[in-house]
Amino acid sequence: MRFIILLLTSMLAANAHAGTVTFTDDSGETFNLPEIPAKVVILNSSNLELFIAAGGQPSAYAESGTMPKYLKEQIQGLPSVGTAQNPDIERIVNMKPDLVIGMNFPFHIALKASLQQAGIPLAVFNVQNRDDLIGKMEIFGRITGKPEQAAARVQEINTAIRTAQTRVGSGSRRVLVVYGTPESFSMALPKSFIGEMTELAGGINVAPKNATGGNGMMNGFAPISLEYVTMANPDVILVITHNNATAIEGSDLLGKLPAWNSLQAVKNERVYNLPFDTYGINPTVRLGTAVFELSALIYPELYQ
Repeated sequence: MRFIILLLTSMLAANAHAGTVTFTDDSGETFNLPEIPAKVVILNSSNLELFIAAGGQPSAYAESGTMPKYLKEQIQGLPSVGTAQNPDIERIVNMKPDLVIGMNFPFHIALKASLQQAGIPLAVFNVQNRDDLIGKMEIFGRITGKPEQAAARVQEINTAIRTAQTRVGSGSRRVLVVYGTPESFSMALPKSFIGEMTELAGGINVAPKNATGGNGMMNGFAPISLEYVTMANPDVILVITHNNATAIEGSDLLGKLPAWNSLQAVKNERVYNLPFDTYGINPTVRLGTAVFELSALIYPELYQ
């Protein structure tokens, strides 16, 4: 009888352990949730996309001006807890969520102490590149309890990227990615999200690989040197501004600046505005589609 009791105790302990959700967030904190969280509040658009793509059903969200239209449609009817930059801590606490997910930035990290006092864990995640996206999707699959769905979405991303790369083959077009406004443009370095996407799409990023990037949100971007850009003379220029505009047919934004008129991309009208909600923020589960679209911009003759 004692052996049976011990066996049952061991089985129960194993089942309890199997029900836990363990992961480490980007702040280095390890979480051991007793079960799959039923009520989750998401404080930013990128993590909201990942959570839903991994099969999760958020209980509330923080509003963001960069949220894509399709995501707004998916969360219609969900309660808001303020904005991504200024979440309403009182509203969050009153909801009593099992988990809050935010970004690894000061305005979300600052919420941690207040949430911990209320017994609410806060996990923070940023996605920096393709490999990071794949790792985060695996974690989100654990959090939602649907690892197979998360893995399937990753497979879709990889398939779309491989399709674009197969069509382009060994690409040779030189691409410059500029970010900001004509008064304060920066260029995307190869280590940035959009810099990596450009190379995945078959473009050659003309920005120097060894340049020093900025801090925080501007990590991976460096101030533009017009002298350097003139020497590089890119075939294609991709422009990201905060107005979320897209103009696939071309843009005269740089053509209005005399110093840029000598560039081959400007002369040939190969300057394109990219929508900020896809290309100006961290990569999401739309990465595969975005790389495919970039490839078609850089090599339009291959997609006719």
